[in-house]
Amino acid sequence: MNLNKAQFSFLFIISLLIAYLISGAVLLLLNGYGVKESISGYKIGLSLQAMMTNYPRSYEAFLYSFLGTSSIVFMLPLLPQKQKLHGDARFANQAEIRNKMNLMEDKGIIIGKVGKSLLRYSGDDFVSLAAGTGFGKGVSVVIPNLLEWKESAVVMDIKNENFNITSKYRKEILKQKVYYFNPFEIRTDRYNPLSYVDLDDPIQRDIQLTDIANMLYPLTGKEESVHFNGLAQSLFIGVCYMYKDINNSSSGKELMKDIGLEFTFSLAGILDIQKNISINYEDKGKNHSINDFDEIIKYLDFMGIITSETKRKLSPYLTIQSDREKGSVESSFIRPLLFFHNEVIRKSTSHSDFDLRDIRKKRMTIYVAITPDQLENAKPILNLFWSQLISLNTQELPENNPDIKYHVLLLMDEFTSIGYMSILHTSVSFIRGYWLRLLIIYQNNSQLEENIPRGYGKDGAKTILSNHKCKIYFAQEEVADAEALSKKLGNKTLRHTNRSYNSSSKHGGSSSRNINEVKRPLMLPQEIQEINNTKEIITITTNKPIFCNKAFYYNDSYFMNKLKKVSPTLNATKGIPSRDQLKKAMQNGETSIKLKG
Repeated sequence: MNLNKAQFSFLFIISLLIAYLISGAVLLLLNGYGVKESISGYKIGLSLQAMMTNYPRSYEAFLYSFLGTSSIVFMLPLLPQKQKLHGDARFANQAEIRNKMNLMEDKGIIIGKVGKSLLRYSGDDFVSLAAGTGFGKGVSVVIPNLLEWKESAVVMDIKNENFNITSKYRKEILKQKVYYFNPFEIRTDRYNPLSYVDLDDPIQRDIQLTDIANMLYPLTGKEESVHFNGLAQSLFIGVCYMYKDINNSSSGKELMKDIGLEFTFSLAGILDIQKNISINYEDKGKNHSINDFDEIIKYLDFMGIITSETKRKLSPYLTIQSDREKGSVESSFIRPLLFFHNEVIRKSTSHSDFDLRDIRKKRMTIYVAITPDQLENAKPILNLFWSQLISLNTQELPENNPDIKYHVLLLMDEFTSIGYMSILHTSVSFIRGYWLRLLIIYQNNSQLEENIPRGYGKDGAKTILSNHKCKIYFAQEEVADAEALSKKLGNKTLRHTNRSYNSSSKHGGSSSRNINEVKRPLMLPQEIQEINNTKEIITITTNKPIFCNKAFYYNDSYFMNKLKKVSPTLNATKGIPSRDQLKKAMQNGETSIKLKG
């Protein structure tokens, strides 16, 4: 029998009370009175009076009463309980939330609120939130956690709201290095995926380039796509080797200078090498121009600029005999890189102002700020960023490196907008060991179950969600999702009474009553769809579900007092500031750090 402290204390007090009530009769029996005399002579205060006057065997009577009573009381939880015919589903009570689930402690991911107490999910397990647009996921989950989580964090920041409200607090109060990455803005910290490749390391460079090639050209989907993406990977690695050779050769540098090509080891720069090199030369008094990529490779080889190793890397592409197939490989190679050809995006991805490898070694926060209208366009860089973040931080366990000191909260709002991440699909079951903690936010199951590359497919979605032990649900818009959640919450058994009356009886009529047990879902699908916007459901593996309040930051003094520490406008208000006062503070830039430029 496993009893928590509260349960043990309750049973102990009950045992004491019952023991006291019966100890008076036991006292009379021990002193030679008969059963009838003991019962007739019993008084409630008899036991206490006897102990106060040192009446014979008074303490002994109480001890016997307590031992007998407690043995029965503490055995009651072990007795077989009558099972409900259709189940006994119910929501957890506050005692279970506090004592069994330990959700009212002062550390963990904020997942909801009961009364005035915030619910925090501690440990290394992941959290998911299923919520449609406009249901308050940012103001009740994302922002509260950014104001609370003291270790490193990376957040998908739709609409820039999270940055505008929490960045100054995280920098000035939590003492974090704070970065803002938006590839569509000039005022941004820069992120260059290729900055994590050391071309001078003959052992690691192929591994590093292959990792990026896998992200850019995933080997998933139809057989034809897999074939061409595999060849595009080889071409990508070969062109990166071409950059190395050109950059390490004085004649190569001179050639690029003559061409007038901006020469950086970035994804835009790699596309330039394949797409934009045009070589002009004079031979026997005639001017010649080379634009074909195959011919450019031959020219660079003739000039002694590229090495035999580079030619080996390019050989899968160069040995293709069919012009049509070669064209398809080039198209596959170019497609994900075209995103980086835009001038603003070229600049924002030309260098790296932060190092993703430091996220567990230093207190850092990175806001990946993408506005809703650019989500689809930004998919290539989003997928690359998050995939590389996970890849770089799952190469070394914390116990093997004392420099790794901090857990990282990955707040992935609009999770499906990133697209299929192969590395997350394959590593979700073990990345917690690397101190990466997921909090994914998605709208509905159908988004997750979309076919690769937009989603993870049904089996992949099941794998992702099964590794999130704590799940939060707001009102579900989709009928299928509401039905699935209703089924997950289970059924309870209700007693239903039927009454009938027979007026044809000779004795003036008769009535009968039948009591039946009927099944009823804990919550019907339509009830789940109609959940109040201030409420939510939480399910945690092996525990009763929870029906509780959302943890809105703007009407909670706990969170607003944090913002008052960085905002003069908010600090000047008494109590909880109004939404207008909060808006004014944000517009004045009092809650956010200044962007570059």
